[in-house]
Amino acid sequence: MNKKVEVCKFGGSSVGTPKNIANALSVICNHEGPLITVVSAMGGVTDRLLTSAIQASQGQLEECKLTCSHMQKRYTEAIEELCKDETEAKKLKQYAEESINEFETICKSLKVLKEHTPRILDAIVARGERFCAMLFCAALKDKGKKAVYVDGTELISLADQYDQLSPDMEACRNLANNKLQPLLENHEVVMVPGFIGRGPIGEVRTLGRGGSDYSATILASSIDAEKVTLYKEVDGLLTADPRFVKDARVVSELHYREATELAYYGAKVLHPRTIIPLIDKKIPLVVKSSFNPSFPGTFISCSTKESQYPVKALTAMQGQALIAVEGKGMIGVPGIAARTFSAMAKANISISFISQSSSEASICFVVPEEQAEPAAKTLKEEFHWELKHHLIEDLHAYKGLAIVAVVGLGMVGAPGIAARTFNAVAEKNVNIIAIAQGSSELNISFAVKEAEVKDTLVALHNEYRLEKLQALPYRSGRSIDLCLYGFGQIGQTLCKQITQQKAYFEDILQIHSKQIAIADRSGMWIEEAGLTSEQLDQAIELKKAKHSLLSAENAQNKFPLTTSFKKLFDLPLHRGIFVDMTADESHETLMEALDQNFHIVLANKKPMAVEQSKFDLMFEKARKKNLHIRYEATVGAGLPILDTIHKLSSAGDEIFSIQGCLSGTLGYIMTAIEDGSTFSEAVRAAYEQGFTEPDPREDLSGMDVARKALILARTLGYRLNIEDIELSPLFRADLSHDNVEKFLENLKEQDDEMQALHKKSLSEKKTLRYLASIEKGRIKVGIESIPDHSPLGRLRGTNNQVTICSRRYKDNPMIVTGPGAGAEVTAAGVLNDIIALALMDE
Repeated sequence: MNKKVEVCKFGGSSVGTPKNIANALSVICNHEGPLITVVSAMGGVTDRLLTSAIQASQGQLEECKLTCSHMQKRYTEAIEELCKDETEAKKLKQYAEESINEFETICKSLKVLKEHTPRILDAIVARGERFCAMLFCAALKDKGKKAVYVDGTELISLADQYDQLSPDMEACRNLANNKLQPLLENHEVVMVPGFIGRGPIGEVRTLGRGGSDYSATILASSIDAEKVTLYKEVDGLLTADPRFVKDARVVSELHYREATELAYYGAKVLHPRTIIPLIDKKIPLVVKSSFNPSFPGTFISCSTKESQYPVKALTAMQGQALIAVEGKGMIGVPGIAARTFSAMAKANISISFISQSSSEASICFVVPEEQAEPAAKTLKEEFHWELKHHLIEDLHAYKGLAIVAVVGLGMVGAPGIAARTFNAVAEKNVNIIAIAQGSSELNISFAVKEAEVKDTLVALHNEYRLEKLQALPYRSGRSIDLCLYGFGQIGQTLCKQITQQKAYFEDILQIHSKQIAIADRSGMWIEEAGLTSEQLDQAIELKKAKHSLLSAENAQNKFPLTTSFKKLFDLPLHRGIFVDMTADESHETLMEALDQNFHIVLANKKPMAVEQSKFDLMFEKARKKNLHIRYEATVGAGLPILDTIHKLSSAGDEIFSIQGCLSGTLGYIMTAIEDGSTFSEAVRAAYEQGFTEPDPREDLSGMDVARKALILARTLGYRLNIEDIELSPLFRADLSHDNVEKFLENLKEQDDEMQALHKKSLSEKKTLRYLASIEKGRIKVGIESIPDHSPLGRLRGTNNQVTICSRRYKDNPMIVTGPGAGAEVTAAGVLNDIIALALMDE
């Protein structure tokens, strides 16, 4: 198949009425590509069927008769409204009548038997999902869509595992491939009733409450689907229960582990086991609303990294009870905990939370409130002897509690989260009864009185600023959001290169990029949806005319640089990349960008040449936050100098020394002297052709080369500062002048000295080069005479060259040479770093 299969599922509320079903049908009809659709029963049907069956086993058939009448009316209305084809409508009405009659017959049998088994209840409730899937199938055919019904028992095989039914994934894969592949290749929409599967002896069994979600992800794993979308009545997973927290927000992205924690601790939007089948295959899951399908919802995957919010969401599981087992006689006695939890397992009591004191004098755990009395009774029987001899002094059940869970991948390794959590709760005068936190640090859970849940959730929601979370649109492939800091020649050229290669990036590399901000000293222009090509062209024209970015006519979101970074960092991002192409001392700005989870790409050398302690701090912060700093364009523009060093080191080579000409400007001047120009004439020519900075002293000071050499040395692992470099400027200090013209005139006084150096070099068959040398932890930068037949001696004009001597390249050093300056090659070096970040797995 050319297109990957997607699986979608519509829940009870999404199929609760004919109007809601019509919404769902519209979503299916608008989908392109192979699709498997799983549906729940119409809202409320499952509960009515269960209640009627249980009452029938108690000798009461009144509820059964009411349910039959209710279902007959509801089903008939849905068929008549959604199925205009008389043949399809007649078939569906016949099935509905047979299903209802069979249900009534089973209820009459239950009245006689006076009992109900899980297997019988499963057979009863399965009819709700089956009818709904058949209704969808008929309605889709009515709309001209090819659709086919496949029963859940034909696709999902369940096996006994630890006294409960779990999917046999290997069997499910075989069933799905045999049954589904031919249908999907025939462009059929496959309709599957959720919640049900085939038991060990071929009987109908269910997957538990919310099991249609589980059905969808089991099928997705079985067929290697590209994505699963669960359509609910809500826009996605929320930061907290909106009944308690009025400004709860949809969480745009979650990691599998975060979603699993939330599902387990009471987020009713997801079945607790929904995520499990997706993990090995790394299949993403989207939770969104069938009533608002254009809203992006919540995207759940294995690659979602931490955001600026260490805590993503809060949840509360109400109706809980704390069981406490206490006694000094427990201290040092092995097996108490084992006996406690073995007794609970034998009594089939589910435990949601465990806490034990380090003294071993107390074990407490939380169970659903309805299981509190059975749990206490079971433990009293288990520890009858210990209670009689006062080794266990107390065994109580405390009801009316709730477990609050604070969940977020960003909590891992972040100091102070627990302190912030408990301080926020304490300020609301909420008493915490018990605490549990796993070693993964992904979840802090604690028990409070049920009456204090609202205060607790509101306090924590405010503490972690979760009302600031914004929804992100889902974008397939690799998505990046770029902020270009520095919009001179390099920044403008980079924009052009990105625009020119847009089709290649999207179609071949599957990279979707947005330039959300451009900035220079005049200010920042921010567009959350990305600046259009027309806006970028306008910005370039403004800069050519020496106007401010803030003067753009169609720029609504323009800010002074002093305030704009906060505006930028408040934006919701996919993979933010902050590109520094300035010549500013931007270390503090980059630290803030890292704080806000931006990756960094540099053409600016200054942040890489800060003092060693600041350099270490920047890279340590990036490492802790799983962010990357790439800086290939800081040395040699687009030349792969740093990349070569990294590859040699990664392959186990040892680099002994690096020597190079790292300034195109100074290379041009040296070549001009070689060709007969005086020193002052060569500098003037370089200045007039735009090869130098506006102040030529910046080039001739050698500081630019020194910074590049320091970056190379630090890449090799040397710990040095700029002051440690033996730096010899190309001009005498007494010739310096703030006026450029006077400075160029003053350089004539150095012509004879430079001419003498040149003649001496010629007599020795050497030539002059301005070199950076790195060897044995020492950096030397200055003018040197080198053999004219050597690679560096043969170098001409503005080209750069680096010679790398290593254990493997000792006798014949590795040489990297080419254009080391210019907007085109520098922008290309920056773009290569951006692409490398976009292609990385998060």
